[in-house]
Amino acid sequence: MRAILCKAFGPPESLVLEEVTAPLPGAGEVLVDVAAVGLNFTDLLAIEGQSQLRRSLPIIPGIEISGRISALGQGVTGFELGQAVIGHRISGGYAEQAVFDADEIYPIPDSMDMVHAAAFSIASTTAQYALIERGALKAGETLLVLGAGSGAGVAAVEIGKILGARVVAAASSQDKLDLAFERGADEAILYPRDALDRDGQKALYAKLIAASGPLPAVHPAHSVGLISTLSRGKGYEVIYDAVGGSYAEPALRSLAWQGRYLSVGFSAGVPAPSLGPLLFKNARIEGIQPSADDQRRLGRKGPAMEQLICWYNEGRLRPRVTATFPLERAAEALRQLKDRKALGRVVLIVDPSLEGPSNDA
Repeated sequence: MRAILCKAFGPPESLVLEEVTAPLPGAGEVLVDVAAVGLNFTDLLAIEGQSQLRRSLPIIPGIEISGRISALGQGVTGFELGQAVIGHRISGGYAEQAVFDADEIYPIPDSMDMVHAAAFSIASTTAQYALIERGALKAGETLLVLGAGSGAGVAAVEIGKILGARVVAAASSQDKLDLAFERGADEAILYPRDALDRDGQKALYAKLIAASGPLPAVHPAHSVGLISTLSRGKGYEVIYDAVGGSYAEPALRSLAWQGRYLSVGFSAGVPAPSLGPLLFKNARIEGIQPSADDQRRLGRKGPAMEQLICWYNEGRLRPRVTATFPLERAAEALRQLKDRKALGRVVLIVDPSLEGPSNDA
């Protein structure tokens, strides 16, 4: 079978396309004929050797796929040959076939095409887990989404609106903000693409706090809770940050009293922000890694996916696929993510009979 290999850690251009031996499913495993692959920032970390998950070279990157079951390992029940599924695991997706543990795949309805399916799971489950289980976002609260034009950001905007929040989208280009507005954002903030110096951070903070809304007439905090940011705006009850880097500090300072800062990803680098703003507002930082909870809380994943697919069928949660590439152009596709130029989701087409979705609305 054809597969994209990472033989030495490096940039996307170091990847190679080769013929490799097709995998076979063992006990409790399922073999899937891969139709399409959703690209994720985690793929970049893996090929650059920056992932916290230790991997031995060579590796086949790719954590999120759609396809059809072609073989069942011993002891696997509840699935059928030819069944359409989505799957995600730590690697192996950039190939014509991939093996998954049975609990790493989930059936998809006929209403979901393979291209959308490949881009649906990771972003949606991350946003759902972050906003509902960890951020406890409530109707009427204000949500800030950093990196709102990315796949993870679009999902956060949509789920934020489903939950009844006021959503402020922040991104580095107007086309990304336009996408966020298309998906329901109430307000948008354009920030610079390059890393922010101290003056740039202050300028971004001023924009963020101004967009967060006015302080209520009677604020529950004592005067010490009104230090700095809250003197000029109410702040955000929840911040969903898929960017990190130098954008994290001004975002943290724009938290509301008892706000929740959700650290989802680091496309602009791992931040090292001051913790002072958290202390003065009784706020908190939440690290978001839903797959870890899937392993520790068996039975959590099924109901979560059922809810997400229900929202998909209602038209309220749809991955925005803006670019598709054939498998052999994986390096070019990943370069878009590396340079922070990707808008919405980027998908690799493995099954040549597939076409891009006819309606990405």
